Amino acid sequence: MGLYQRWRRLRFPGLQTCRLRTDRKAVRTPPHWLAERLSLFEELWAAQVKRLASMAQKEHRTIKITLAGGQKMDAVAWNTTPYQLAQQISSPLAGTAVAAQVNGEPYDLERPLETDSDIRFLTFDSTEGKAVFWHSSSHVLGAAAEQLLGAILCQGPSTECGFYHDFFLGKERTVRGLELPVLERICQEFAAAAQPFRRLEASQDELRQLFKDNPFKLRLIEKKVTGPTATVYGCGTLVDLCRGPHLRHTGQIGGLKLLTAEYTRRGFLEVKTPTLFSTKLWEQSGHWEHYWEDMFALQSPGSGRPVSNPGDHSTSPPTDTLALKPMNCPAHCLMFAHRPRSWRELPLRLADFGALHRAEASGSLGGLTRLRCFQQDDAHIFCALDQLEAEIRGCLDFLRSVYIVLGFSFHLALSTRPSGFLGEPCHWDQAEQALQQALEEFGEPWDLNPGDGAFYGPKIDVHLQDALGRPHQCGTIQLDFQLPLRFNLQYKRQAGTPERPVLIHRAVLGSVERMLGVLAESCGGKWPLWLSPFQVVVIPVGTEQEEYAREAQQSLQAAGLACDLDTDCGLTLSRRVRRAQLTHYNFQFVVGQKEQSERTVNVRTRDNRRLGERDLTEAIQRLLELQSTRVPNAEEMF
Repeated sequence: MGLYQRWRRLRFPGLQTCRLRTDRKAVRTPPHWLAERLSLFEELWAAQVKRLASMAQKEHRTIKITLAGGQKMDAVAWNTTPYQLAQQISSPLAGTAVAAQVNGEPYDLERPLETDSDIRFLTFDSTEGKAVFWHSSSHVLGAAAEQLLGAILCQGPSTECGFYHDFFLGKERTVRGLELPVLERICQEFAAAAQPFRRLEASQDELRQLFKDNPFKLRLIEKKVTGPTATVYGCGTLVDLCRGPHLRHTGQIGGLKLLTAEYTRRGFLEVKTPTLFSTKLWEQSGHWEHYWEDMFALQSPGSGRPVSNPGDHSTSPPTDTLALKPMNCPAHCLMFAHRPRSWRELPLRLADFGALHRAEASGSLGGLTRLRCFQQDDAHIFCALDQLEAEIRGCLDFLRSVYIVLGFSFHLALSTRPSGFLGEPCHWDQAEQALQQALEEFGEPWDLNPGDGAFYGPKIDVHLQDALGRPHQCGTIQLDFQLPLRFNLQYKRQAGTPERPVLIHRAVLGSVERMLGVLAESCGGKWPLWLSPFQVVVIPVGTEQEEYAREAQQSLQAAGLACDLDTDCGLTLSRRVRRAQLTHYNFQFVVGQKEQSERTVNVRTRDNRRLGERDLTEAIQRLLELQSTRVPNAEEMF
């Protein structure tokens, strides 16, 4: 069995019997050059590893590292990597970093540092971090296309909101529709295998030998490689000419969704282009099934402005948006209107966390509570008049459940028809009665604000107070008769006659940034366990317990908890415990000789409560239980 076959059977055992039928012919086995190229790469990689190890042993010198905030650290030339430094700084940083900038140049996290360096870590929140993430994802698609289709790869760049990969299948060959699900599954399995990205420096002769069967790469080598060497990245079976940097391994990618295949021309040869977008989300929820028919609706013919429809996860994280806008309401109306609707689809609920923009005067801006660009948990519910009261009750119940978890009390106010209202008075009367009935059944106190409603409909405003007693209007439930009229929204009733829906605008958090600011002031730095960025710190008593402390930290992190390790030998145990309390770690796990021998931890809280010795596994399980129930006082309930 060859090298490629051994690796493939080890990593993807389910693919041994995976046969894709197209035109009653099974997909052919991977081409011979795939195994040959991988074998040569492994040979060159082994030589490079040996060479770097010899260089590190020969020089063995200390280099100086300067971080973005001015912090200084020591490292060992040709040995220490940016990822190791990130681990020393904090576990959350090591978990979120996708690459680094070293002396202003992009750099792999697992590439050893060579000289004194200024380092900045890149996360997905930055433009550069997104490019690294998506470009690494394109390598996964390239590897899958080589395995399944025997594709000859051309280029796989990142774009502003995702990535694609060009490859060539032959002049008469295209990507068939039945092949897309199989190609997607191989991508997902490849990502889940957590294959490392390995950076190899190769000479021009070695490059030509590696890519002797790929005319695209040979042309790039001829035109772009002007120096004696260039970089090649290996990842699983894939070996590709690339400048990098890349993720540490494919397991950081998460989920991948293959949307479509397109035919295109790139430069000098015909290529077939499947376009793949990443759907890695902060939370894994829902079903990521994409329906191309409902993917986009155009605002008007020729406008060129797309509006994402439900199920579109072509951007990541999900709060990204396709266009700058002052509100989400018109976009959701367009989604409703872009095809005929039936009474069976109502109520239709759409949500959008997209970025909104308002031209606030500079003097009115204030921290997180008033911004020009912010995100709002907008939801729009299209329903029939007889569904109105039930939908309002559902909105109120949802609002109460969220505010209870966040620890806020709130006050409700019903604002009714203003003097300059638009629409039919009978509709206003019916809507106000529905809102009032829902409020009375809700059971919370509320006030009446006569004439304070919007011109397009009555509303329920939700007010809360921050830690300084200042009121904030955050959540809202508004009825709207005008947008359905102005966008000519209709649905067919059961009898077949057209009817206009009622629109409910609903926001629970309101401005996410404003809510975060109010919540931060309310917590005063002492975040509840389920929301805390500093959940646990493990503190060894002495250097003899550092190995066990690191093992405890890894167990906590493997369970999904945010955990750091404090091995600062320059401070006494009491000073390190005090520092953890001032940092507001919810819990400190102190481990000494006794805890190490019995595999336990000594638990303390940020309020200096000593909870005593607990079994490590049981302590982790208890933390997970407290986190999942989102209790505000986990330290007292531990």
